[in-house]
Amino acid sequence: MKTSTSTYAILAAALLAPQWVHAQETEQAGEEIVADTSETAPQPQKESRLGLDTVVVTAQKREESLQDTSIAISAFAGSALEDRGIDDVSNLQSYIPNFHVGQEQDGVKISLRGVGIQGTGSITDPGVAFYQDGFYVPRPSGGSAVFFDVDRVEVLRGPQGTLYGRNATGGVVNVISKEPVFHYEGKVGATFGSRDLMEYRGMVNVPLGENLATRLAVVHAKEDGYHENLSEAPGSDDFYGSDGDLSVRGQMLYDNQNGFTVLLSGLHSDLNSTGLPYTFLERNLGGPPPVQAYVSQIGAEPSDPLQTINDHESFNDATTTQGFIRITKEFGGVEAFLQAGLLDQETNLVQDFDGSDLDISVFHKDQENEAQSFEFRLSSIDAEKLNWILGAYYFNEETYILRRVELNGLTPGGVISLPDFLLDEWGNSSTAAIFGSGTWSFTDDVRLTLGLRHTQDKKDGAKVTRGNFGAPFPADVPNDQFDADETFSETTWKIGAEWNVTDTALTYANISRGYKAGGFNSTSSGSPYDPETVLAYEAGLKSNPFGGMAKVNADVFYYDYEDMQLSTLTTINGAPGQFTSNAAKATIYGLELDTNFSLTDSTLLSLSYSYISAEFDEYFNNDPRELNPPFNPNDPEGLGRQDLSGNRVPYVPENTFTIGLQQEFDLSDGGSILASLTSTWHDDLYMREYNSADIDLQESNTKTDATLAWFVADTGLSLTAYVTNIEDESELANIYISPGFIGTSATAQYTRPRTIGIRLDYEF
Repeated sequence: MKTSTSTYAILAAALLAPQWVHAQETEQAGEEIVADTSETAPQPQKESRLGLDTVVVTAQKREESLQDTSIAISAFAGSALEDRGIDDVSNLQSYIPNFHVGQEQDGVKISLRGVGIQGTGSITDPGVAFYQDGFYVPRPSGGSAVFFDVDRVEVLRGPQGTLYGRNATGGVVNVISKEPVFHYEGKVGATFGSRDLMEYRGMVNVPLGENLATRLAVVHAKEDGYHENLSEAPGSDDFYGSDGDLSVRGQMLYDNQNGFTVLLSGLHSDLNSTGLPYTFLERNLGGPPPVQAYVSQIGAEPSDPLQTINDHESFNDATTTQGFIRITKEFGGVEAFLQAGLLDQETNLVQDFDGSDLDISVFHKDQENEAQSFEFRLSSIDAEKLNWILGAYYFNEETYILRRVELNGLTPGGVISLPDFLLDEWGNSSTAAIFGSGTWSFTDDVRLTLGLRHTQDKKDGAKVTRGNFGAPFPADVPNDQFDADETFSETTWKIGAEWNVTDTALTYANISRGYKAGGFNSTSSGSPYDPETVLAYEAGLKSNPFGGMAKVNADVFYYDYEDMQLSTLTTINGAPGQFTSNAAKATIYGLELDTNFSLTDSTLLSLSYSYISAEFDEYFNNDPRELNPPFNPNDPEGLGRQDLSGNRVPYVPENTFTIGLQQEFDLSDGGSILASLTSTWHDDLYMREYNSADIDLQESNTKTDATLAWFVADTGLSLTAYVTNIEDESELANIYISPGFIGTSATAQYTRPRTIGIRLDYEF
């Protein structure tokens, strides 16, 4: 599969002019963030970086204040991300309730309120939709999750089936870049930290006249990583980190200053990881007898979970090219919006599968992915009574995956190499939808919203096994039993009411239906699985009491989940593969409380708490770790599967509490110092639906981050020191059950330990 010429054309158009970048925001209590569009904007005086900022978001496809948005949403302005040292999506976990980020093979996995984790097949879908500047990224990699030159990040919790579609049953993450402005500005910076971290950033914005401006942002980073490899074998690396990651974004904006704009945007990232770190939690010997004999010679696992012994060269590289064009036009109280984009992504993964100093098994995965996206909308502009949106959406994705496994065994004659396992997989997914939403204002304070979306999904593909360690090949897909061609159709909707109880308090209640398309098990048997749906009830309060010196937001929710999709690796028809099944019923409900208090003009206190109950009401499946699971007479289909009803949904702690404090100190020379401390405690949680206490359990834990920033007066210079995870306790981030090549063993990935760094930035 080759990169689309159109993708490179869009990227080239966005990079036509030389540029540097700067993002200037003034954020004070009671003020909205407003871009200065004058041609030569003066450097503003340094303002307080504290206060209860009014962040403008586009979560509901139109600009509105965060506090006026009647859904559960967390939003972070770019300056807030920088002040807290948040540079990728995984670092948001300490600041957003019930938000979990992990990684499996070459993809980033995101979960919200226990919903969203997907498999690694060519047609599997996430349940949390990831957007980059409004462009849907179906398989976010590390480059997609890196924040640089960001205007804001919006995280919408709960199903967003009306405005965002089929893959948003858990919610939406939208990373929104800063766009070109019509004055010169720039920024350069560097970060140095633990494990030889070196990051260099450059940004420039150049106006090319009254109506045309360009912007370029570049970031390059390199780090040894925190997972140590004890092997001394030739070609193996000492740590699992980065050999050098480069991300470049270019934009060109035309604005006739009369309601017509054209934005060209191109993103290219090249990530060069030295491998995927993981630790064996247990080993279940398996595979052909010669392999079992060889595996039995593996020594004891390292006692430190952040150490492994991998004797083979490893890497996890990803190259992503993304481009889009966005056109907006205002006429007669209506805005027309058109965005069309392309994405090309290639990933290459090589991994020592046995995690030992013996040359037993090596896994190779090469993936190529192309996607096209199109969205057209008409929406009213500040209508007095009825504000509405009508739109159409189309998305298509083509994926090819080659998996290869090398496997060695042991016989009386010595080490033998078995024929490789080779699996080719092709998948195609397409979505077409029409949608509409309208909000009627009965009075200035009472409004009713109705939304509707109709979606048609089609998935098809094929799987061919070209090698199976010399054993008979399993059936291809499609086959006589399963044709590997599925079509789905669903109508999702939303009913919402909101009431401004006072000038500073908004209450709301929503009922909505979310949906994620079904599919078929392309890497294993080809058997189909059903779509998942969720009926969500939600009510909340957003308020700014005490004369605007506080923010108190609360949200309660209840999910009635049907056919939740869960994926695991297992052995089917004599060969390993990924299998997705449906949990018939699950119930998720909870409370989220988010507060901020301006104790003084220079002191901000943040307190948040969440409680969530998430259990399977009806679910039968077998843990792939158990080679011979016990027969279960209660299994309604008589397949001997385990009864998992009553188990907790993965990645969801019952209680989470966060406290944060920010203090600003004004200096006599006009500069300032900003100190911040954030600590999050969470309850026990499980990594898998099987809730195994010895494998899946992550016990309760506390994580504390601190930053200290010095803003040098009248220079544009800032110096920030930071430390994350002061407790230095790594947590389970993901459990991966390896397929049966060497036994269905449990392996784990862990979160980052304590990290110390210093960041220097210069704005001009």
